[in-house]
Amino acid sequence: MMLRSTQALVLSLAAAALTAGALVLAPPIVSGAADEPAVKPVAVIKDVMYTFNEGPTSVTGLLKDAFNSGKCDDDGWVALQGRASMAMEAGNMLLGMKPPIGADDAAGLAKWKAHVIDYRNDAEAARTATIKKDFEAGKAALVAIARRCKECHKDHRKDE
Repeated sequence: MMLRSTQALVLSLAAAALTAGALVLAPPIVSGAADEPAVKPVAVIKDVMYTFNEGPTSVTGLLKDAFNSGKCDDDGWVALQGRASMAMEAGNMLLGMKPPIGADDAAGLAKWKAHVIDYRNDAEAARTATIKKDFEAGKAALVAIARRCKECHKDHRKDE
């Protein structure tokens, strides 16, 4: 409703300006374009790995415990869906990063991206399991995530 009244106002002002013989052209209004905060990435690969995949209190650790418990109320499923969604977002973050080893050429970088996309797809399978409230599918997705991590680490993890 507000958009229609704004459009009507603009049209009537333009008509009045034309009638008066003085059409003033103004740049389009872009809401907050100059005021929008810039994205400020701070996480590095290690941050993503520890948060999402390291230990029982990581995102995938909490998902694993819940899927293995075989019981969850509606609020629990919502929380699990959020965690699985964030695991997918971890994949999105990783796509924009370069691993410490194994991606110095186009083939290595393509291999990294393939691992990351597979990880994100496995996380999506976990998310789908939360939507369907399917414990078995959730367990299978987490097994796939763990397998994906091991495969990627062989190619791209720097031993410390």
